[in-house]
Amino acid sequence: EMAHLENMRYRKQPGTAAVYEDATVISGMSPTTPGTPATAVEDMMGENMEPRSDLGYSYGKKDLDYADYSAAGAAPHQSSDRSLRLTISKNQWLTLGLITLFAAYIRLWRLSNPANVVFDEVHFGKFAGKYLNSTYFFDVHPPLAKMMFAAAGKLAGYDGVFDFKSIGLDYISAGVPYVGMRLMPALLGLAMVPISYITLAAFGHAADACALGALVVALENALLTQSRLILLDAALIFFTGATVMCWALFFTQTHRPFSNRWWTYLLLTGINMGNALSCKWVGLFLVATIGVWTLKDLWEKLGDLSITPAQYAKHFMARGFALIVVPLTVYLFWFQIHFSVLHKSGDGNAFMSPEFQNTLDGVSLGHTPRDIYYGSRIRIRHAATNAGYLHSHLSNYESGSKQQQVTLYGFRDENNYWMITRTEAAEQRVQNSTDPAALQQIKNGDIVRLMHYKTHRRLHSHDVRPPVTTNDYQNEVSGYGWEGFKGDSNDHWRVQILEGDSRFPESKEKLMAIHSRFRLIHVGQRCALFSNRKKLPKWAHEQVEVTCMKSAKFPKTLWRIETNINSQIPADAPLAEYKRPGLVAKVLEATAVMWRVNNGLTKSHPYESRPHTWPWMRRGMSFWGKENRGIYLLGTPILWWLSFVAISAFAGIQVVMFLRDRRGICDRLMGVRERYADTVGFFFIGWVLHWIPFFIMGRQLFIHHYLPALWLAIMGFIGTLDLFTRRISRRVRQVLMIGLLLVTIRMYFQYSHIAYGTPWSREGCQGSKWLKSWDYDCKRYPSMHGTVTTTAVDVPQPTTAVPNIGGSPAVIHAQNPEDPPQAEHFDPLENENKLNEPAPRIDHDKLNSNADKLNKDMKKAATTARGDEKNEPVVHDDEKDEHFVGGDVGQDHTPTPQGSNLQAPVPPGF
Repeated sequence: EMAHLENMRYRKQPGTAAVYEDATVISGMSPTTPGTPATAVEDMMGENMEPRSDLGYSYGKKDLDYADYSAAGAAPHQSSDRSLRLTISKNQWLTLGLITLFAAYIRLWRLSNPANVVFDEVHFGKFAGKYLNSTYFFDVHPPLAKMMFAAAGKLAGYDGVFDFKSIGLDYISAGVPYVGMRLMPALLGLAMVPISYITLAAFGHAADACALGALVVALENALLTQSRLILLDAALIFFTGATVMCWALFFTQTHRPFSNRWWTYLLLTGINMGNALSCKWVGLFLVATIGVWTLKDLWEKLGDLSITPAQYAKHFMARGFALIVVPLTVYLFWFQIHFSVLHKSGDGNAFMSPEFQNTLDGVSLGHTPRDIYYGSRIRIRHAATNAGYLHSHLSNYESGSKQQQVTLYGFRDENNYWMITRTEAAEQRVQNSTDPAALQQIKNGDIVRLMHYKTHRRLHSHDVRPPVTTNDYQNEVSGYGWEGFKGDSNDHWRVQILEGDSRFPESKEKLMAIHSRFRLIHVGQRCALFSNRKKLPKWAHEQVEVTCMKSAKFPKTLWRIETNINSQIPADAPLAEYKRPGLVAKVLEATAVMWRVNNGLTKSHPYESRPHTWPWMRRGMSFWGKENRGIYLLGTPILWWLSFVAISAFAGIQVVMFLRDRRGICDRLMGVRERYADTVGFFFIGWVLHWIPFFIMGRQLFIHHYLPALWLAIMGFIGTLDLFTRRISRRVRQVLMIGLLLVTIRMYFQYSHIAYGTPWSREGCQGSKWLKSWDYDCKRYPSMHGTVTTTAVDVPQPTTAVPNIGGSPAVIHAQNPEDPPQAEHFDPLENENKLNEPAPRIDHDKLNSNADKLNKDMKKAATTARGDEKNEPVVHDDEKDEHFVGGDVGQDHTPTPQGSNLQAPVPPGF
């Protein structure tokens, strides 16, 4: 009989039934195993070699399918898949219903508290209003969860007027139906309770374990806190759970491949995976989890000779369609809705390309003559950053050469226009030609000069450091010259066309408006006209710096001409306009911008944390505080710590068993080795893929980023507890489960005050701090002895006045420097908005009124230094040759003594 039991461990052979190992075989011990003490076997078996009844559950033949104590009973079937057939009894459905009602009370209780803007409700509430007003905005996250909040707000009666400007703003006085908006994430969080139960059942776990898993998820404080507010993570976790549940249900149908239920669960897996990805890019980790398990499944099927090549191809194609094509389609679908709703021009325009902006109502970039000729008046846009147009005005640098400023400027005005002309030597040759008035199109490689249309200064560069970017490989770019001055060789720029429009192949050789993307290479300094969106000081009107950079990368040295004016161009000349991108092109552009902005989120935050601190919950995060109440994101310690231990133990156990297998020792792991690898193994892979990638991210991270991984870890912990307590007595098993539940309930009540934002006592708060790093503010709560010290102000005050999409960063500062920092929302676009925010409009009338004085002063400075009163300085013959790169390259042509200023200083009071 022992030989029979030894042979009953799991085996998978083509055309035979999949059999699970018997729970009575441990570590390969049998009477025939050399060195195995007979007493070890006798301890597990009765005198007649029957399973001992005092070990708890019955471990006879029925143990093969776990039918007696699983929520999902399974019988052996003719398939190579180790799957369970889900059969949940009426009593189990009733239990699940009662648990869900209990969870509804916990999750929905006092949803109206607090009646103030909390944490990142600053952003996502405002975004809901943008959807209702159809005004385009930009965010670093995909749109689905935000659109769900907009739909909830619409149903609740929100009109999109309230701006959610800062933490602490009162909802009730403004008439905001915030409870209806919070109800949506609360219901999604509530749905995670039955999802957890069904997921564990579909993986073949016992009914009591499924109930325990659902209850602890309902009581987990971090999941509770996050799901009660207008935040994105509730939707992300819901779709993550729905995906895992459908994936587990899919494997219950592997004995009936390609049946209706098989297809339903597989397609629902793909749809929910696409929804998770459409909420936050953390959904990519879910895609990786399902992808890894799909490859494992297909690998096992590849070795199953009962599956024909044609059947295998069908399995492969079905998974490819459902798990790749369907999620991508869902992702594109939600973006299509997003773009359709946000059809009006808004504050998100600055993030997008002119082509994208041209699809929005209220934006009309119009048509312009296509071909660029010498003598044309042009407006040049920086192609890489969308930060504005090449610009100059009657204002000087206060450092470097102190010549006229050249910048990028976001508004369209007359100071964005430049005349594109030939060099003086080339102009002389044309004047001597037979048809000097003939139009000549500019070609790739031509050397040109750009003269500012309003001030008549030429675009100029020299070996002088810029005012902000002071690297040795960066040169200042300025406007140089005066009326009547013919210029010098430092005004010479070579046109280098790098990209063209495939519809107009000639745009790669001939300069065309809109279609050609080109560089301007300084002939003498061998540097390229460049901008990296760094802003100049206030004396330069906070416009964006333009420099000439040596060995610069292409993207930030690319320019394009948006407007082309030339009176000699025939009326019927071809016109150029921005091409309107399609859905895929818009999604790709939006995705690229989101990626760039996400990678730039490196600014510090008082409550940011790193991934290695998350599993043991070193620190939480303050969401809101007022008087004797506060909301602080902190989980249930027992669940966080035990789930981390259980999920880590899986890795250790697998390593030990692998090494022992190599030594010829066949561990059966209490008869659950295969099931342990298939169920807890899945949660382990998901946990790893939802946690480890954060280690390579340099951006700001917060503890709420761990919540999807936390749910997977809790599922793995409950699965581990279930499988490894099947051999002990039923009473001990129940004591362990009930004990865990009671401890969880105790901790729920202990930390519910900072989850719901309800009053607390200072003594109770201080006694709950198991770790010193848990820095929620206990001084705000009254003492049971009748004293109270509060560190919060009633109305949060912003720390800066910089406008941005999410509003001014609002912080409630503690009065005592030693107190923990108070709630501060995280603005992922703060830095981007500062960069994209157009510089203040300039009073050009005031500037232009000084033009005559500046011209006179510049000419006077030049002529006085020469010792004569001629209005036109001498231009040497060698400087007339555009190829001249002699010894004076890099030095401006001027007899003015070194250190003097060619231009008059900016008038006082400017």
